[in-house]
Amino acid sequence: MIRGTAARRGFFSYLASETLVWCEEMRGVRHVKLSEIPGFPPAVFAALIPHVRPGVQILPGPERVCARVPGVEPPAALFPATDAAALAVFNCFNGQRTLGEIAAGLATTTAWSAEESMARVRALFLRLVELRVCEPCNSVPVDETGTTSSGSER
Repeated sequence: MIRGTAARRGFFSYLASETLVWCEEMRGVRHVKLSEIPGFPPAVFAALIPHVRPGVQILPGPERVCARVPGVEPPAALFPATDAAALAVFNCFNGQRTLGEIAAGLATTTAWSAEESMARVRALFLRLVELRVCEPCNSVPVDETGTTSSGSER
């Protein structure tokens, strides 16, 4: 019975969020799906502020860092625990800094160029979005041409 209760709660949360999105889109506010993030122009992508999704449990281990995503089994392997750069970047996915700021910080602490740092931050973030571990916590509006306008994320 507990499993059914959790499923109903998940359904109603999903229904509420989809209803909110629908209402805003009826008012002309375009929402972006997470699957659209990889196609963002570099400036829009760099403006995203990443955070770990609510309910996700991070499981650091001696060999790899994993995450338990609600409703998904088994836990997902995120990156090797010995990858200091990935760990430093992941620790910045806390809803406080943009991906561009995180990449700039990585470039100053490593010998990597700004482009290589952004490529590594981008790759990690996109992997974690795909695994449903992270998502943007800010609204970065994008219009049909890929440029910023009014709107928000979902």
